[in-house]
Amino acid sequence: MTLQKRILIVDDEEALLLAFKKLLKRPNVDIDTCECKEDALNQISNFTYDIIIVDLRLSGTLEQEGFEIIKFAKSKSTTTKVVLITAYGNYEIREKALECGADYYFEKPVSIKNLYEIIDSDLLVK
Repeated sequence: MTLQKRILIVDDEEALLLAFKKLLKRPNVDIDTCECKEDALNQISNFTYDIIIVDLRLSGTLEQEGFEIIKFAKSKSTTTKVVLITAYGNYEIREKALECGADYYFEKPVSIKNLYEIIDSDLLVK
């Protein structure tokens, strides 16, 4: 029997959320979305996620809320795989993401193939 899995996608761009949700949908996978840090922290408090895909900047400012979400997610479940995506990436951002607990780091535009590989390897029961 295949277990139901859960993914959270956090990004302040609604169009990107809708696209990711549509492209990543799989049988036996529930996908939740959030546009802000507060909603993401609330979702992570209430549900256990197999994968969280989070953008670095969520408020349209120079804030880097994605790091806070990574740390919080890992404090709730060390088995959750966390993917940080950003349009403002560099070596320092990548290193900080990994220090915060991110399992994967991608710069936008993100190849959907990379996300498929993460989902297929980490979620699907063979």
